[in-house]
Amino acid sequence: MSTEKQTSRSNSTVQAVSRAFDILEIVASAGSPISMTDICKQAKLPRPTAHRLLRTLMVSGYIYQTPHRKYALGTRLISLSRYAGGALGVALRPILTKAVVTLDESVSVAMLDQDYARYISHVPSERARRMFTEVGNQVSLHATGVGKAILAAMPHAQALATIERTQLRAFTPTTITDKDELIREIELTRERSYALDNGEHERGLRCVAVPVPGDLYLAVSVSAPAERITDYLIKNSIVPTLYCTADDIAGALSAEADRHSQP
Repeated sequence: MSTEKQTSRSNSTVQAVSRAFDILEIVASAGSPISMTDICKQAKLPRPTAHRLLRTLMVSGYIYQTPHRKYALGTRLISLSRYAGGALGVALRPILTKAVVTLDESVSVAMLDQDYARYISHVPSERARRMFTEVGNQVSLHATGVGKAILAAMPHAQALATIERTQLRAFTPTTITDKDELIREIELTRERSYALDNGEHERGLRCVAVPVPGDLYLAVSVSAPAERITDYLIKNSIVPTLYCTADDIAGALSAEADRHSQP
């Protein structure tokens, strides 16, 4: 085979991979199953090409087709997200440690995993009474600070679609179980730029969380016994520290992405 033909085939293969990733991102950002027509329109692909790529992704388990002939993310991505989250969590520990030293409270990072939040990194404080979160734990979006922060970071339509799919289980008497009330809570979270969990997932605990800027749905949080998370500390210490931590995380992720994009 000539060098020219080899280069042409190589370029075609790279283009197919790029298009497949584009489709995955389109399906992921849709927030609910999406039609072939909408995929073609957003990906700017002819229907036969989109169909061929979708079939390949379906065979591999990254996409599945609903009974209504729409497309959604497949379960194969769950294991990949856990591997990626684990590696990312280790890299973020030094950043979280700085926040723990500043606040003397436990700090965690969670990422969106399907319709839940999964903790990927945690640094506990040295206090006798402290919050300890097991990395890998999956928690509900509606009842946690990190979950509300992630919902608030989503485009409005995606957040609404996610809430519609969510079973609003009551973990404590203060858990929000009404969808309209939860929507108002997410709107309030957007306005003030931080989320609160007032004993909604576990009695006696309070959590403050902010979203991490960037393409990933990540949130960083501080959790402690409710009497230590006062409104004064939230406004004057916790939220400013979380903002700085979120920016540091976003900067680290951006630097890592730039490093991998270098030839």
